[in-house]
Amino acid sequence: MNTTVIDHAESTRDFRRIHVRTAPRRVSSLRRLRNLVELSDWDEAILRHGREIDAFCWMLAIGTAALMIPVSFLVMKS
Repeated sequence: MNTTVIDHAESTRDFRRIHVRTAPRRVSSLRRLRNLVELSDWDEAILRHGREIDAFCWMLAIGTAALMIPVSFLVMKS
C-alpha cells in the first residue's frame, strides 16, 4: 500500500520547496493496533475461548502462589 505524501514548504508561495515522496510500506504499530481493535473480531474470540482463558488465569494464580509461599516463609524467618 503506497501512499503519496507531500512535504509542505515553509510558505505557500515557495513551490520549489514542496517535495512529493512515497511513504514507506511499513505500517506503524499504532495503526496495526487500531486496525486490530476496529476491524477484527477479537472481542468475540475472547468470548469463544473464555473457558481456556479462565483455566490459564487460574493456573497462573496457583503457580504464582506456589512460588510466593516459600519466599514469604524465608522472608518471615529472617
